Amino acid sequence: MLDGRTPLNVFERGTVTGVRYRDEILEPYVRLFRGAFGPEFILIDDRESHRALLVDEFLESEDIRRMDWPARYPDLNPIEHVWNALGRAIATRNPPVREPSRK
Repeated sequence: MLDGRTPLNVFERGTVTGVRYRDEILEPYVRLFRGAFGPEFILIDDRESHRALLVDEFLESEDIRRMDWPARYPDLNPIEHVWNALGRAIATRNPPVREPSRK
């Protein structure tokens, strides 16, 4: 994890609630990174999808700072560029299935 990569977390079923986000992302991953990097660690998330008070309380209790950046402006939102690159990388690995041409 600390070599710059983490496993992709896929939520199997249901809605990603504040409780699930805290229990499945913040506690096992973000807390570890905060501990490894120290007080200069800054979490980048869009807050729009993680607005639950318990998420804010958890981050505050762990002394984890958030970077402020807009969630709804794709050009200013760095994660949107990451999702774009990820989508392109996945598309090259799984080319669409082509039907045989009919003559």
